[in-house]
Amino acid sequence: MKLKKLAHEKSSAQAMVEFAIVLPILLMLLYGILEAGRLLFIYSTVVTASRQAVRYGSTTGQGGDYTSEGGPNNSIYKRYQDCYGIRKIANNADYLNAFDHTGTDIVITYDSGPGATLPFSPCDGNVDTGVSPSFNNDTRINVEIKGDFFPLVPRLVPFIQRTAANNNPITGISARTILMGVVIVVNTPTPTNTPTPTITDTPTATATSTSTSTPTATPQISLTPSSTPTRTLTPTITLTPTMTLVPTLTFTPTSIPTGVTGCNSITHGPLTKSGNTMSMTITSPVTTPVQIQDVFVVWNHDKGHQTGGDKTLKLNSVSLGSQFWSGTSTGPSITITPSPTSYIPNGTSTITFTFHQSYDNWDTTERILINLSTPGCTLYPIDSNIP
Repeated sequence: MKLKKLAHEKSSAQAMVEFAIVLPILLMLLYGILEAGRLLFIYSTVVTASRQAVRYGSTTGQGGDYTSEGGPNNSIYKRYQDCYGIRKIANNADYLNAFDHTGTDIVITYDSGPGATLPFSPCDGNVDTGVSPSFNNDTRINVEIKGDFFPLVPRLVPFIQRTAANNNPITGISARTILMGVVIVVNTPTPTNTPTPTITDTPTATATSTSTSTPTATPQISLTPSSTPTRTLTPTITLTPTMTLVPTLTFTPTSIPTGVTGCNSITHGPLTKSGNTMSMTITSPVTTPVQIQDVFVVWNHDKGHQTGGDKTLKLNSVSLGSQFWSGTSTGPSITITPSPTSYIPNGTSTITFTFHQSYDNWDTTERILINLSTPGCTLYPIDSNIP
């Protein structure tokens, strides 16, 4: 009698049941991977946008002209004042519209370092002309961006939603120092006096030749001794040339001018206008005159004059005690190197800018920046924007 071996075969119905059980778990894993990728991408976008924006605002140069896209013309302002341009740079990095480009999701502020209170108002318009960074390079620009993340199926995983409305947005904060001045220090090497080399070449040649010849002639037949002549030849030649070469190298030390003191105490008054001039008083406690390296000035070049058809202001001359520049500049700014050389005297003096028409209208962009070249004063420019 043959025994039949029982074999347990899996039916197709059982496989379908197992697939139906595993499929939801597989779909949840795939969905989780997709959402995690979107979350990381949005986080990277927000952080990158804040870094690009703060990098633009901290660099030197002028803002941009955005009139072709319906924006302002900020080319006459510095980049740290170009609020519209800073936001535009941040918007260029937002590929998924994670934050509001025109609302309050982008906050631009200024401070004096970590933990410092904000001394300036936020940059919330198209341009901020009230910010005045220090030339000591201790002013920072900060850009904070808040982004939103909405899941594709909000009812399935509502706990991963991140929005500014719920006070838990994805936040990117970046800060960089506004570079206003670079100090270059050159150390002059101290000259070393090298001993004077002496080269002495003294060849001596002495030649002495002594020759003695004594011929003696004696006759064979002679009863009387004959005389014996004696010849002595003693030539002596002495050659003693002496050569002495003594080159002398002399190093003359270069004197290093000593810097004056008190330049950090030089003060100035407010900008004033009268007729066709703009001026500012300067009070120097330094006992010696301080040399001016150059003068940078900004004025309301296109609407400074109010009467007639010509509203422009053209700069014609600059003087400090005496005139040191003349010409025609249409602005809005110019850097002037005094010719002849001009100095700030001890006490109170006035620097005056003369225009071709009366200065009738301020636009808050006016500025006078005087860089000094006297040793000890180069780190203390006179800036009308810094009280």
